[in-house]
Amino acid sequence: MVLSPDQLKRQSDHLRGSIAADLDTADTQFSADSQQLLKFHGIYQQDDRDVRRERKRQGLGLDYSCMVRASVPGGVLTRAQWAGIDRLADQFADGALRLTSRQGVQYHFVYKADLASLLAGLNDSLVSTYAACGDVVRNVMATSAPYRERDHERLQSLADTLDARFTPKSGAYWELWLDGEKAVSSEPARADGEVEPIYGDTYLPRKFKIGLALPGDNSIDVYSQDVGIVPLPGADGRDGAVVLAGGGLGRSHNDPTTFPRLAEPLAWVADDELGDVVEAIVTTFRDHGNRTDRKHARLKYVVEAKGIEWLRSQIEERVGHPLADPVPLPAWDAPRAHLGWHRQSDGVDGEARWFMGVAVPGGRLRDTTNAAGQPIDRRTAVRLIIEQYADEIRLTPHQDVLLCGIRSEHRDAVEAVLAGHGVPTVDQLSLRAVSSMACPALPTCGQALGEAERVLPEVVDLLDQLLLVRGLDDLRIETRMTGCPNGCSRPYVAELGIVGRTKATYDIWLGGDPAGSRLAQQTIEAVPLRKLEDVLGPILDRYRRSRIEGEGFGDWCHRVGPAALREGLPTFRIPGASS
Repeated sequence: MVLSPDQLKRQSDHLRGSIAADLDTADTQFSADSQQLLKFHGIYQQDDRDVRRERKRQGLGLDYSCMVRASVPGGVLTRAQWAGIDRLADQFADGALRLTSRQGVQYHFVYKADLASLLAGLNDSLVSTYAACGDVVRNVMATSAPYRERDHERLQSLADTLDARFTPKSGAYWELWLDGEKAVSSEPARADGEVEPIYGDTYLPRKFKIGLALPGDNSIDVYSQDVGIVPLPGADGRDGAVVLAGGGLGRSHNDPTTFPRLAEPLAWVADDELGDVVEAIVTTFRDHGNRTDRKHARLKYVVEAKGIEWLRSQIEERVGHPLADPVPLPAWDAPRAHLGWHRQSDGVDGEARWFMGVAVPGGRLRDTTNAAGQPIDRRTAVRLIIEQYADEIRLTPHQDVLLCGIRSEHRDAVEAVLAGHGVPTVDQLSLRAVSSMACPALPTCGQALGEAERVLPEVVDLLDQLLLVRGLDDLRIETRMTGCPNGCSRPYVAELGIVGRTKATYDIWLGGDPAGSRLAQQTIEAVPLRKLEDVLGPILDRYRRSRIEGEGFGDWCHRVGPAALREGLPTFRIPGASS
């Protein structure tokens, strides 16, 4: 009998299921039920889709391995934690670290027999994969760039507190992977009557995302979160935050009842009540989210159907008092990518400290070569800088790294390490290269319909050439690419979103604003990747001719609108037209 997701969760003995029994077999894969429960432990079973056809020709089964995702609240890691994370990539994965758009770290090509050793190694470094996936609150995001005038201690404290509050309380994770030993958050004790005080026996209808954004800096795409939090003083001057709710970007092709949605301001909440209010939102989703259709099992659909005021009434009932109205948010005018040198607060010794933002194209941190065969040993360079000069590393929502706590006298040495390993600095990259992002897609993601990370360099090169010949080389275009409509790289809030429809075609979304506070609009469907120039070239020609002075690409696309943008383009599918 095939169990529904809720039946499986209810009968899993709080996320244990048959995982232990599967681990004891010599099979290279897990059972179907275990595959679903593994997600709560931060593990997805996958197979190498590049070799499927050849293995089938040889009469072989799929080449199974796992993706393992480590949660990193706010993206902040100590020197020792990074050393452990980095070392494990060679021991149990493919020698690369995949930095995620939610500030986590993924390992790819981890085989079943190595899972326990990998998770134990992470635990030794005080890093966990628990609840990095699954129908729970995912990794809590936070603005990562620690400029000297910013209150990052408060922001990180809020992120850590929320992360600990919503980590499942079941001891299954420690029993399965760590022999009951605990080094990171939550309690591993197994007791009769074990309960999940927030999630209950069936956990949430689907995933839930929380992000904290410092005023002015929307690098986390706060409007794309189920719950967005922006610390701002209240009308009475007390410390607190504006809470937004109801955002989310995942959708399905050819199903107009699924759609991206931006979060709306819900209330202003004092710091000491923030956890209770967020928990009330989570439990409202738990109780009212769609549990029969996972495509609609997100808070955004509840808010879209019932309204933000209904959600507010639910929260007020659960916390036991009225909520204060949200205060206005300031403009989102800070840069979204924090690359190059920037000043931090002084160290405890009173000396200046700096952070260096290093671009990680596609989020894949590894040692490799460029098209000319020259080495780009980015992973080694980051390791050396962390070992010798930086005391902290921060993972950004744009899949880059910030090397933090560097003394003034060490700046030249850091630059020498980067140069010596072939790693370009921000002034050596195009504006498109530093403002683009992609999901992993093929060959590992089972949801991928087409390529994303592996073809992003080609797309960036194409954009660079199209802009250069038009005299627009100084134009920054926030570009996001995904291999499917789930939107992991958040393409629907970009100026240019390229969304995989098939293995060879992509939908084009245009008109988001550079700050991520406006949805792009689906403009044309099923464009072959090799025909992308035929679409973007004419659009850029018209942008150059008709833009208002100082008008960015996304703002111009929004003003012109999809119908006008399609005029004169090659005939592809128009969104909403019949197939």
